[in-house]
Amino acid sequence: MLDSLEILIHVANVLYLLAFLVRDILWLRILTVAASFFLLPYFYLQPSPLMTPIYWNLAFTSLNIYWIVRLLLERRPIELNEEELRLCELVFRTMKPREMMKILRQGTWRVAEVDDCLVNRGHALDELMVIYSGKACVEVDGKYVTELQPGQFIGGISYITDETAPANVVAIEPTRYFVWPISKLKSFLSKNPDLHAALQTTLAIDFTKWLHGSWARHPS
Repeated sequence: MLDSLEILIHVANVLYLLAFLVRDILWLRILTVAASFFLLPYFYLQPSPLMTPIYWNLAFTSLNIYWIVRLLLERRPIELNEEELRLCELVFRTMKPREMMKILRQGTWRVAEVDDCLVNRGHALDELMVIYSGKACVEVDGKYVTELQPGQFIGGISYITDETAPANVVAIEPTRYFVWPISKLKSFLSKNPDLHAALQTTLAIDFTKWLHGSWARHPS
């Protein structure tokens, strides 16, 4: 028949087994901490307390508790204000709200008046923009090419290719837009590959919509 100390070690090992079976890292850490709570009295209640394993288990437990708190904080529901919610619906539908907010923290809001030039053709583009409200016109040599609506990016191609701007972009209505410094955004995304892939997908969707709109306005 098992004594109380043997029960402690068996329960701890069952919890470790469950920890390795779960796919969620949060539950893995929670189960690991729970297992440690059964191991600590097992080590301490030996005829001669095993202090070295106790110290190591306390260190591992402290580290796991730190990450459990971090994970719980990161998983808290995100509350978006009216502008952020509309921007999510317009542009970032493929992203989770938390992912969008991490990207938005890298930029800022701006307002352009009618006839303000947002992009100059042939100039290096150091900002990526997306229209929130208003409209802008794409021009080449003074000729109208297309119109950009809320939810469309400005500078997306230059962001991907690092080439100079192929056209002028001029506000034709009072326009509120969001802007990211490209160097800051790329530096941030280089450390966050999942967010980088999500933004690349968003830009690809925007470019596809722009092509479809251009073909519809200028059929062959």
